[in-house]
Amino acid sequence: MKTLWQDARYGLRMLLKKPGFTLTAVITLALGIGATSTIFSFVNGILLRPFPYQDFERLVLLDEIAGKRGNAPMGVSPLNFLDWREQNRVFTGVAAYYQSGHSLTGRGEPEQLSGASISYNTFEILGVAPILGRTFTAEEDRPESDLVVILGHGLWERRFGAKPDVIGQKVTLNNRSRTVIGVMPPDFKFPEVADLWVPLAIDTRHWARTDHGWDAIARLKPGVTLDQAQSDITAVARHIEEQNPVTNKGMGVILIPLREGLVSSDYRRALFILMGVVGLVLLIACVNVANLLLSRASARAKEVAIRTALGAGRWRVFRQLLTESMLLGLMGGALGWGLAFWGLDLLLAAIPIDFPFWMKFNLDGRVLGFTAGVTLLTGLIFGAAPALQASKVDLNEALKECARSASGAGRHRMLRSLVVAEMALSLILLIGAGLMMSSFMRLQHTNPGLNPKNLLTARVELPEAKYNTPEKLQAFFKDLLERVSALPGVQAAGAVSRLPLAGGGWGRRLTVEGFPVLPSGQTPVINHCVITPNYFHAVGIPILTGRDFTDADARDSMKVTIIDDRLAREYWPNQSPIGKRVRFGPPENNEPWHTIVGVVGAVKNESLNLTLRKTVYLPYAQIAINGMALAVRVANPENLAPAIRGQVKAVDPDQPVIDVRTMTEVISRSVWQPRLYAILFGVFAAVAVALASVGVYGVMAYSVSERTREIGIRVALGAQRRDVLKLVVAQGMTLTLIGAGLGLCGALGLTRLMQTLLFEVSATDPLTFAALAVLLSVVALVACYLPARRATKVDPMIALRHD
Repeated sequence: MKTLWQDARYGLRMLLKKPGFTLTAVITLALGIGATSTIFSFVNGILLRPFPYQDFERLVLLDEIAGKRGNAPMGVSPLNFLDWREQNRVFTGVAAYYQSGHSLTGRGEPEQLSGASISYNTFEILGVAPILGRTFTAEEDRPESDLVVILGHGLWERRFGAKPDVIGQKVTLNNRSRTVIGVMPPDFKFPEVADLWVPLAIDTRHWARTDHGWDAIARLKPGVTLDQAQSDITAVARHIEEQNPVTNKGMGVILIPLREGLVSSDYRRALFILMGVVGLVLLIACVNVANLLLSRASARAKEVAIRTALGAGRWRVFRQLLTESMLLGLMGGALGWGLAFWGLDLLLAAIPIDFPFWMKFNLDGRVLGFTAGVTLLTGLIFGAAPALQASKVDLNEALKECARSASGAGRHRMLRSLVVAEMALSLILLIGAGLMMSSFMRLQHTNPGLNPKNLLTARVELPEAKYNTPEKLQAFFKDLLERVSALPGVQAAGAVSRLPLAGGGWGRRLTVEGFPVLPSGQTPVINHCVITPNYFHAVGIPILTGRDFTDADARDSMKVTIIDDRLAREYWPNQSPIGKRVRFGPPENNEPWHTIVGVVGAVKNESLNLTLRKTVYLPYAQIAINGMALAVRVANPENLAPAIRGQVKAVDPDQPVIDVRTMTEVISRSVWQPRLYAILFGVFAAVAVALASVGVYGVMAYSVSERTREIGIRVALGAQRRDVLKLVVAQGMTLTLIGAGLGLCGALGLTRLMQTLLFEVSATDPLTFAALAVLLSVVALVACYLPARRATKVDPMIALRHD
């Protein structure tokens, strides 16, 4: 221990004697360690951190699948859920839930809240208790029960002053009075985000087995494995199918471990790829510092020789040099830990969504341990090889005045090898970043099918208790749209059930007249939008043939619909669909036929990089619903938001307005993931290229200093300036081209893992590969040119007199 302390003190003195070298090495390591710790904090928060539930490993999500539809998850049917709850033998409890919106009124300004309707036993299954009051009872989870509510901690603090006497108070939600019976712990927002919870209260009279879309969660009984539970619930599904052969033919149930169900495979793949990317950055940083240490070893050859001559063994010298490397690693790790705090804040600020409450991103003990481990590992990686090389010394040669170390040739080979590795790793990162940026640029220039410029959007959710008839709903939105249309500068205004690219959507089954009627599980599912007249004009969706909806399309008139051109091309490729008829819902329900009166351009509803379901539009007057999004085309949309709120208040003072933003912002939020990936890849690639260029420059500068005498002789024998320039540049570019070749081979294999993150770009795009290989070569050429230019200024007289 005493010897180790002596080595540490001596190493620290040696590092302080060369502040420029030490600072460069520490900053280089800090960049790699800081980036790695930042990304690992996301891996930790999403994939490693335990869920805040009791024995969360025993929690599973349930979903229904239809074999005829490729076993695609389709959400839970309320009636099937009730049978699961009664007939299973493997769960301590099963709960269903779905997201629901609630308007809070009667306490200051009206506010639209995000909530959840849940089974009475949901909190018991999760193992989370309220901090005030109690949870729901089975009696309160019935349609005829008294109305109760449990508040989230944030809502309790914000609107109720965090007062304990809130229990028993009455609140008005969706124009219905509910009694507060509990307050949940801070940050608890299951599922996803929620401000409050109300009982599910399933009314079996209002649901059919073909209605899907809910979520379900269950807790396995002690000793029951996932496979055993899957077998049991599959048997229950088969029994339900036997009892309901028409609606449940081919329907199955799949169990998914909680973490796997909440974190999609795309998220996991992206996280692993990002960890691989920052791992490459860290490796490049280690290679760079190893280069610095090897270059510095030449200057310390005489020191090592003297210590050896005085009796120090090779192991003793190796340990001393490795201790210095570990000190560099510790300093780089400490600075990198500080950079990780800053990087994490920047990364979180760049993500424009609310995280589920169980996702906590901070630099906790696990991240600190990871950083400490990475710091020690990097110290060994970049320190061991240079220390081993430097500890080799020939006393006779090393102690000669003007002699080179006998290990110089070996050191040069190692330096060249490290430069090649640096170039290869940097090119792999650069190509990955190029593919991501190219993908994002293509995504940004994708036509969404509408005109987002000068378009303001806002959402209004009307409470069912107050607006309980189609006539009331229609009157509200008709009055509101007339008022908004009359505002100065407004060119057009309409409303839609769900804005494109805003998330969510309403899928319904489609039956086309004149085509075979398929079983319920095989009928295609289309995106179903309810709109008001003038919506297409407001958002800029072109009407290709036929007409728009009008006030004549009333509730008691002929049922009509407008379809997008993708659906028209599928069923009527060589004829006009105008006048053809379709109907929605399961075929056995015999819903009324809707006559097609128009065809419009296809819109990217789900995502810019996906065009999944084809879309049909129905007139609001014929299928009035409570929630609609306004779309207002105006010259200055940012200035219209207060006026929109004012007009809503003029129609109904208790009605809140939510999600007020421009359509450009809606589209921007929908592509935050590819944007973030492109930024991260770009930043990491830029750091890697900068480190690689510094590494090449350092090696070539060291090479020039080592060959000063040789260069002087060449000049004395008649070598011209361009000959010296060519000599040095050729050496550096040879290493660069070898590294670039290896990097291209590595990129061909590794970038294939990125294919799912790319849009309209091949993972082996030859143009990207070639262009970025040339770019890296140009950067390396500049890095080689600077020391080469200095070599051309060598004075042969001074060089030959040297030593």
